[in-house]
Amino acid sequence: MLKTITLASLFAAAVLGISLLGGCAGNKDLEKKVQAAYDKATDAQTCCDTNTERLDRMFEKTMRK
Repeated sequence: MLKTITLASLFAAAVLGISLLGGCAGNKDLEKKVQAAYDKATDAQTCCDTNTERLDRMFEKTMRK
């Protein structure tokens, strides 16, 4: 749950940053940077979720023995 909240917070911050700077020059560069940061956060979250699931399966398998 905390991981999902963290990812949602990162996305909200990215959207807020874009909306606040919407009228500024160079907005496209900012959007690209924010999107890149969001993509990295999403990739990190996916990796974390995958590792958590793998560890949970390993723990369950160990407990069954």
